[in-house]
Amino acid sequence: MDVLKTAKNVNWLRILLFYSIVLTGTYFARKLPNLLNLVLEKVTDIPFTFNYNHGLVTLFVSLLFYKLSKEKQQITLLGEHKIKSLLFPFILFVCYGVFGISNHHGVNPHLWALIFCFFAFIYNIMEEYAWRGYLIESMGKIPFILKSLISGILWAIWHLLIFENFDQYGGFWIFLAFCIIFSFILTFAVQRTKSILVAATIHAFIIQTNIAAILCFSIFMLLLIFWNKKLTKSKRTPINEQ
Repeated sequence: MDVLKTAKNVNWLRILLFYSIVLTGTYFARKLPNLLNLVLEKVTDIPFTFNYNHGLVTLFVSLLFYKLSKEKQQITLLGEHKIKSLLFPFILFVCYGVFGISNHHGVNPHLWALIFCFFAFIYNIMEEYAWRGYLIESMGKIPFILKSLISGILWAIWHLLIFENFDQYGGFWIFLAFCIIFSFILTFAVQRTKSILVAATIHAFIIQTNIAAILCFSIFMLLLIFWNKKLTKSKRTPINEQ
């Protein structure tokens, strides 16, 4: 009963409108030339597969709905603890920079890893503003499990407009399950840290499935678990001491 009562306080019509605009904007953005590639072609011959078109749509729509919403935004770019949030991208770049990413472009693997992480990281910030930013906040105080499920399902369906097929994941239904499971992790991250940056970094760590990814994920989970823990206990001076 409490769940139903909480759910009734959510503006589901506004969420539906938000999602509809994101889907529509993504559909048309994917029809346009890859804007990022058009820019990069002027400075390098290396082909990049990143497409920021739909990422820019999700970011713009999220910021617009944040602006129009009467609710105070609690999940921000850096969250409540800015320095601690910055640890996440620092760890991402260090781990991948050290291990490197092989490529066929003749670029040093360590440099290529930093470049690749940078483009993935920037894109994921744009995407996470929608799925773990505005969407999570707009669902108010409904339980964590429901937030994660809804976010994961809507996130997966949105990808139908992004990917030509899901063969690399073993089919759409496996991809859907992956999105839901991963949404639990990302939702936990933003609820714990109130930071889009943290969610975007955790999202970015899956660019490779190697020791760097395992190391990043392990450190990220430790940081989240001990997020509100202090490393040292504050020392209190006894009253009778001068």
